[in-house]
Amino acid sequence: MMPDASSPSRPAEAIREALERILTNADFRASERNRRFLRYVVEETLAGRADRIKGYSIAVAVFDRDESFDPQVDPIVRIEAGRLRRSLDHYYLTGGQDDAIRIIIPKGTYVPTFTAREAVGPTIDPPSVRPPLSPSGPTGPASIAPPKIHRLADRLSRLGRFPLSGILIVVAVIVLGAVWRLDTLTRPNAQTEATMRRGPAVVVAQLEERDPDAARLHLGAGLTHEIIAALSRYRNLFVFGADTSLGLGPGNSADALARQLSADYVLSGSVSATPDRIRLLVSLIDGKTSRHLWSQSYESPVVPARIVDIQAEIARRVVDSVAQPYGAIYGDKITGLTAKAPEQFSSYECVLLFYAYWRRTESALYPSARNCLERTIVDDPDYADAWAALALVYADVLRFGIYADSVTFDPLERAWALAQRAVALAPDAPLGYQAQHLVLWLRRDVEQSFAAARAGLARNPNNTELLADLGGRLCLAGQFAEGLPLLTEAFARNPGQPTVYRLGFFLAHYMAGQYEDALTEALKIDQRHNRFTHVAHAIAYAQLGRKEQAAEEIGLLLKLNPGYGDRAVTDLQARNVAPEIIRAVIDGLRKAGLNVPQAGI
Repeated sequence: MMPDASSPSRPAEAIREALERILTNADFRASERNRRFLRYVVEETLAGRADRIKGYSIAVAVFDRDESFDPQVDPIVRIEAGRLRRSLDHYYLTGGQDDAIRIIIPKGTYVPTFTAREAVGPTIDPPSVRPPLSPSGPTGPASIAPPKIHRLADRLSRLGRFPLSGILIVVAVIVLGAVWRLDTLTRPNAQTEATMRRGPAVVVAQLEERDPDAARLHLGAGLTHEIIAALSRYRNLFVFGADTSLGLGPGNSADALARQLSADYVLSGSVSATPDRIRLLVSLIDGKTSRHLWSQSYESPVVPARIVDIQAEIARRVVDSVAQPYGAIYGDKITGLTAKAPEQFSSYECVLLFYAYWRRTESALYPSARNCLERTIVDDPDYADAWAALALVYADVLRFGIYADSVTFDPLERAWALAQRAVALAPDAPLGYQAQHLVLWLRRDVEQSFAAARAGLARNPNNTELLADLGGRLCLAGQFAEGLPLLTEAFARNPGQPTVYRLGFFLAHYMAGQYEDALTEALKIDQRHNRFTHVAHAIAYAQLGRKEQAAEEIGLLLKLNPGYGDRAVTDLQARNVAPEIIRAVIDGLRKAGLNVPQAGI
């Protein structure tokens, strides 16, 4: 149990140092009043007045409301608390990843908690609860201070033994070092600049409030802030902070914003409200050509007590459509790749090429994607998604036999090392866990494979590819009750993702004897070079008595994989397919005309 934050035994000074580190870091994208909000609740807690931290006291002390403030009428504290939580989330995903102390404001309260950062490594286990700060001992304030401070203090303590000239030299060195340090911090080098602008730059224009109800609920600024926070979780995008968007105010044209900030994309729109509905209309605009690339409207019921959660949900739906793999930005950027040679691709474009390959496992794209990613991890070694993408590419050598002759080493060992590196570089990024999940699955370590996917989802619960990967493989293992809801959610959030994930829906219908529905799902899979597409088509046609079409699919299967009948059982077993599903699939293959030996079933 965490001791009370107001206890004198708590490392209060270390917590105050952590607070100042947050407030002065550019990655803490909070408004000035939310900075006051955070300072107020931390100081009140450290002063032993945590029990006085209520919506009313915050409204009066921070937001300049008078004594007539009624939180049921004016939701400002709830709204700003939601924004503050998301600003803290973004900070700890970016500039604050290595902070020794984390300040969290749990949902349902305004009283902060203080936790020591857990050691982060390339683990596949779900994240454990961070331990509370110890009142004394190795986690006390003395060990929290950076080692450089201790070394500097030790050196300064010896200055009395130096002559005056020696002291002046030391001071000069310190001053020159500080000037050099300031210069390096304010003038990014080429590597930092490459990391900052690794992907396209996106600015969110402040949403216009179309009516008094929208203004009363602060929906324009609120939704703008939420969309920025949600976009910022995508490491492949360079997203301008809330201070930039909100500082410019509403009404700026997309063209003007794009020119002023050199943005690749502008997300703009308007929000309106009635007493019972919120409606958002938003568009994605090309910053270079002013073309409208995508637009969508979103609606939600109004529940004043849940306005923060409603804004977050609307923002998530917007960002899913825009920033997810195979979303609006991907669709626009992938079109532009055709005009460039892969040797000229940026790091981000190499990852885009991977997604183009991955969506349909296009073997023609495999060499370019692999070579491009190999180059990227050398030129841009901190780019975690490139390591993870390359791991998935090498896993496909074993999974589908793609370009197996071109690999002179164990591709699965190489894939595992790459996946481990990806997670070590970015413990909060989902693609590394997706790579671990697949490699462990191919190693037939099913439970650890599921653990890797769940670890990624614990950090990124809305990531649609992890949802689909885990859901699909749970279905292969016969665990439909858990797998199908994950698949359903994944496709609801990202309809454009790889259709091969629909095999889970296909198997659920097939095992239930719903062969028409199974065929409908199978026909949605657009990977005609994937043998399992032809297996699904063939067995569904066979069970429906459509012999000619079943035989045609068997012919296509054997063209891709000659002699597949002899190894069909071992192939399915190697993919951890549940025994009862294997028996049902083999029954369908035999009805379709494929000769499968009896042994081994």
